Formats: sequence, C-alpha cells, structure tokens
Amino acid sequence: MLCLLWLSFGLFSCGDLQENDRTPPSKGTWVSPSVDSRGRVRKGHYRRPVSTSKNAVKNQARSRYYYQTRGKYKRKKD
Repeated sequence: MLCLLWLSFGLFSCGDLQENDRTPPSKGTWVSPSVDSRGRVRKGHYRRPVSTSKNAVKNQARSRYYYQTRGKYKRKKD
C-alpha cells in the first residue's frame, strides 16, 4: 500500500515538472513605422521571432563559423 502511494506521488510530481517547463510560444515584435534619411516612409510590421527561410539554419551556421574564425584569415602568412 505504501509502495503504491509512493509510486502515485512520484508520477504526479513528474507530470507537474513537465507542465511548468513548457514556455508559451514567443510572439513577434512590433516594429513601428518610421521615416528613413531620404524621407521615405517605412510601414509598421511585426518581426517574426523565428526565421521562416528554408536556408536559415545553413546561414546561421555559416555566420557562426565566420565570426569564430575571422582572426584566422586576417593573420599574416609567412
């Protein structure tokens, strides 16, 4: 009986942890309308929190590699 009670308590506590770990999906950011240096008006829009481009992962990896290794290409080769 005690074992059954302990087991049920363990299952309920694990279920609570999983529900608390979930975060609500992040919303986009509102970019307000503005005027650029040439006097053209930019429309206001929502900036999405996640890129919808199919090449987004590839571009992120390329950018990360560039910024982590950029000193390598600037050194003088003797």
